[in-house]
Amino acid sequence: MLDKATKIEKRLIEIRREIHAHPELGFQEYQTSQKVSDVLTSLGIEHQRGVAKTGIVATLGDGRGPTVALRADMDALPIQEANDVPYRSQTDGVMHACGHDAHTAMLLGAAMLLVQEAVHGTVRLLFQPSEEKRDEENKSGGRRMVEEGVLAGVEAVWGIHVASTEPTTSSAGKKVRIEE
Repeated sequence: MLDKATKIEKRLIEIRREIHAHPELGFQEYQTSQKVSDVLTSLGIEHQRGVAKTGIVATLGDGRGPTVALRADMDALPIQEANDVPYRSQTDGVMHACGHDAHTAMLLGAAMLLVQEAVHGTVRLLFQPSEEKRDEENKSGGRRMVEEGVLAGVEAVWGIHVASTEPTTSSAGKKVRIEE
C-alpha cells in the first residue's frame, strides 16, 4: 500500500495546492466540492453532492460487511494569507490556515488507494463542509451531515487531520518537517 501511495504523492500535492489556492469559507465550498466530485468521478466512485449544502459523500466496497467512514473537512478561514508561495490563496481575506486543504487531498488519496482494493464491507468517504462556521440555524456542516443521515449504519469513523509540528516521512523515506 505504501508503494501505491508513493505513486500518487505528486498528484495529491497538486490537488492540495489547487485547493489551497482557491479557498472557500464554510457552506461556500462550491469549487472545492466540484474538484472533489471531478476526482471521484474520474475514479469511478459513486458519490452524492449537496450533502449538508456543499458536502460530498462517496461510497466504496461490496456492502457485505461492516460500514466505516473516513472524514475530512473542506472549508477555509477568513484570514489573509501572508505566505509567499506559488500556490498561495488567490482569494483576498480567505486562506487554508487550518490544514483542511490537506485533509481533503488526503481523503481523495484514500479514495485513490481504496478504489484499487477489494473492499469487504463499506467505506463511506465524508467530505464535510463548514467545520469552522455555523449557518443561519447555528449548525455546522458536521451537524447538518449527521442530521441528513450520513452516519446511518456506520460502526466507526476516522477523521483525517494534520499537525504541522509533527514530522512526516517523504517519499524518499527521510524525516521532514512541513513548513508551509
